[in-house]
Amino acid sequence: FPLTLVFRHVNVIDMTGAPTKTDMTVVIKGERITLIGKAAKVRIPHAAKVIDARGQFLIPGLWDMHTHFTETTRTFPMFIANGVLGVRNLGGKPEDVFRWREDVAKGTRIGPRIVACGPIVDGPEIAASGPAVGVGNPAEGRQIVHKLKQQGADFIKVYDRLPRDTYFAIIEEAKKLKIPVVGHVPLAITSIEASEAGQRSIEHLGTILQDSSGVVEELRNWKSAEVKDGDYSAIPRNIAARGTRMLDTYDEKKAQQVFRILVKNQTWQVPTLVTKQSLALIDDIVQNEDQRLKFIPGALLKRWSPQENFLLRYRTPEYIAYNKRLFKKELQLVGAMYRAGVPFMTGTDLSIPYVFAGFSVHEEMALFVEAGFTPMAALQAATRNPAVFLGELDSIGTIESGKLANLVLLEADPLKDIRNSQRINGVVLKGRYFSKPELDKMLEEAERAAKSEQ
Repeated sequence: FPLTLVFRHVNVIDMTGAPTKTDMTVVIKGERITLIGKAAKVRIPHAAKVIDARGQFLIPGLWDMHTHFTETTRTFPMFIANGVLGVRNLGGKPEDVFRWREDVAKGTRIGPRIVACGPIVDGPEIAASGPAVGVGNPAEGRQIVHKLKQQGADFIKVYDRLPRDTYFAIIEEAKKLKIPVVGHVPLAITSIEASEAGQRSIEHLGTILQDSSGVVEELRNWKSAEVKDGDYSAIPRNIAARGTRMLDTYDEKKAQQVFRILVKNQTWQVPTLVTKQSLALIDDIVQNEDQRLKFIPGALLKRWSPQENFLLRYRTPEYIAYNKRLFKKELQLVGAMYRAGVPFMTGTDLSIPYVFAGFSVHEEMALFVEAGFTPMAALQAATRNPAVFLGELDSIGTIESGKLANLVLLEADPLKDIRNSQRINGVVLKGRYFSKPELDKMLEEAERAAKSEQ
């Protein structure tokens, strides 16, 4: 591909928070942005590929900061065609995920940049689905941090069943080895304790609603459901009863105390609202015609159906009603946390029914706006904020001279309507330009891969 790429007459939303720069020229040499200036004043380098982007908008590449994927033939084209040029994989087979990470870094495979943890770290009774390791005491906790770091993990992901002392040992050891800890808030810990200990990100809003309740101890000591004669519906009934009690006792003052700690420690939130929406509104979602289903193999689509999916199969009327109420409350919670100054990033929890590689990042940003974010803040949650989180703002996350050229060209202004982020006309991946027809071809490849997986 040409060494020099030029966008002329483009509107640049650089994601620093500055107003849109209109009628600009952006010059890219190799993998880097080398010049940004007013179109009238910039000389076009000789033998450059020039794109007339009049009336269009340039934003940095997007990130999905919470994914799980087990293949790349379908998912990688879907990510790139949607302008999702970076992903954080929160649980996968290290031999696969780390290999894909290397392939992308070397340029032998076209795909988003990957940061990954390998297997999830859970307690001795593993609750996590997918690749996970169980650790039962502080010594084992410390050991697993060393092992995963040696294997090539970019961070450690903790999960629900970790014992208290083991969790704190993992955090301590990870600090020594300078490797971040992210993930769920284990059941034996509060969100405040996780934040104060130094957990870098909390996924799915952790236990924030529980910790904001007026009856925290009652909720923490709530008895598990007893499953008799294989009747698993006892579990959702119990979850609904406990959850309803939690929502009924939400205490605004306590919530603000939790928010203050999260702000003080800059504990990042990845609420995965699109997944919460999918699980809460699944009965409506399955009724809708959705063009994106052509990218999903038949066998996977079957597993997504409420009749087949374990998360959905045993739902009761109380549980369905509670989940809808919970989703509304979580939207309000995200808005309140944002107003309090808690830092956020977009993540989809790709692997859940009706969550689509690439596409669902745009849905997540729209849900952020619905929760009360400005379009700029929602876009920053997918661009600048991941760069800050990764400690790489000097090279990615905004459109500035010297930075890596990972860019998305839009046909309309996403600051006017966040859904315009979906109107993609071109993508620049490490300096290489993919036009709209090329992106459409990628999606055709993904569709073919889905058919061949049947």
